[in-house]
Amino acid sequence: MLQILFILTVIIMTSSELSYTDARTNFSLKVEDNITGEDGLCIIVSCVVTIPESVSDPIRTTWFKGDPQNLSVEVSNFKRNIGFPQNEKECSFSLNHLVQGKSDGEYRLKLEWGEGNVYIFPQTVNITVKELTQKPTINVPLLTAGEKAEISCKVPGDCLLPLADIVWTGIRPNNTRLGARGVPGRSEHSSIMTFYPKPEHHNTELTCTVTLQGRIRTESTVILKVRHSPVILNSSRCFVWGDELSCMCVSSGVPSPQISWPVLKDSTKHSSAVSVEENISISNISIPGFSKVSATVECVSENLIGTTKMEIQVHNHAEKQNPKVSRRQSPYLFYTNHPKHFHYENHNCFLFSFCHFLEMSCSLTTPDVYDSKDEQKNHN
Repeated sequence: MLQILFILTVIIMTSSELSYTDARTNFSLKVEDNITGEDGLCIIVSCVVTIPESVSDPIRTTWFKGDPQNLSVEVSNFKRNIGFPQNEKECSFSLNHLVQGKSDGEYRLKLEWGEGNVYIFPQTVNITVKELTQKPTINVPLLTAGEKAEISCKVPGDCLLPLADIVWTGIRPNNTRLGARGVPGRSEHSSIMTFYPKPEHHNTELTCTVTLQGRIRTESTVILKVRHSPVILNSSRCFVWGDELSCMCVSSGVPSPQISWPVLKDSTKHSSAVSVEENISISNISIPGFSKVSATVECVSENLIGTTKMEIQVHNHAEKQNPKVSRRQSPYLFYTNHPKHFHYENHNCFLFSFCHFLEMSCSLTTPDVYDSKDEQKNHN
């Protein structure tokens, strides 16, 4: 014979947890009474039920929404039963793939045992589903040019089986795979992309887009920071003005490189200045009494990742440098006849003293810019 009991004797509410005890039957329940989830994700409701000694296993626990005689939604709970006393059982449950306006409502717990014995707890758990606000979590390791890197994008929430499609944009990966880890009732699902960073990937935007249930889209974007060895740009120059040598060495690298000049070891009189901005270092030197017009001067640039060198040809001030004009999107340099003006395209400017020759005019040049070909050229 079916027996349905609705006997309410004690209900105690502390913060968001509701504790109910039926003094007559010795059933008791501890559960959160109000829980909010987000559209497309899932929620986990933690619950512990105390069973009187008169009730024997097996006991079936079910959460439902609607009329007990005509259930509209029925949810099976997951059981770990680890660390609980003998008369206590876990009755936690999860709602996956939440849909706003459909998953909302009041849920109740039903116990079934023996031959047609049923007990329904009178208190309810109120579920509210709001719009999705969570975003994917992108984890980026320390990136070094040429070294294999794995970047992960975690799906929002901790659903067991999320209905999620993950797309990477901004960089074409060498490979992608799905990963999952977690404990019963909770899990983390990610897409892991593998690629080999290049210097040109520095400051590149990488976006991970997650589409849930084929209808809800959310995304996160990070700016990659790629460490790489210095590259000495072809805009580096050396000139002799009268008997004075003036040289400039321009180098890019992450972290910003330090520039040195071996020629200064043999010079007792010289002046130098260094400017650094946006991972580009500029060093210029001036040495009086220099007469080796056809010589070359070595520039050395180094950072934590590596070292590179370049032999810079020395030009006589009477030699004219043919202006080269380039409109590539990469950064390039302008030298003007202003004694202390250095313009770095892309709207970054700072003072530079290469044209400290005062009334002497500098050639208008647009030197070659750094790209992957420059790197190969300098290493070869």
